[in-house]
This record gives sequence, C-alpha cells and structure tokens, in this order.
Amino acid sequence: MEYNRIKDLADTIRYRSKLMAYYGFDVQSGKWDNTKFPVTKTDSQMEGIRLDIQRYNDAVQEYNEYTEYLATTYGIDIQSEIRKGRNVIFRPPESI
Repeated sequence: MEYNRIKDLADTIRYRSKLMAYYGFDVQSGKWDNTKFPVTKTDSQMEGIRLDIQRYNDAVQEYNEYTEYLATTYGIDIQSEIRKGRNVIFRPPESI
C-alpha cells in the first residue's frame, strides 16, 4: 500500500511536470525560461496557470513529506541515497 501511494504521487508529479515544462519550467534544473511562459488574455487564464503551478508544488511537497516519512520509518539514509545518484526527493520550482 505504501508503494502504491509513492508511485501515485510520483505519477502525479510526472504528469504535472509536463504542464510545468509547457509553462517554461525545467524540472531538472529548477529554473524558469520566461520566454516560454504563455501570454494570457484574461485573468481567469492566469488564475488557471497559477492553480496548475500550485497543484504541482503541493504534489511535490506531499511527495517529499511522504518520502521523508518512509525514510524514517524504514531507516533509509536519504543523503546517502542522493550521493549514490538516486533521485529521492523532488524540489518545487521557485516562484515566477
């Protein structure tokens, strides 16, 4: 059951990261390319983009918290895993 939750959270982040890439966010480097950010015609379009970014950030935060919970529950050294090159924790984007 724990594996299913972590997999679901990771899938959600992968799905939402595609939207973030469309908005100009590079999920690998954590940097924005403002030239790719869409020009909105209405405030509701901008609000939709803001909500997409917020949902991505919320999913990343939930994933981070859950991986930390699993790491402490099962005694996994997160820093050691990162040094081994394993992608353990996603980082949320900086604000626009």
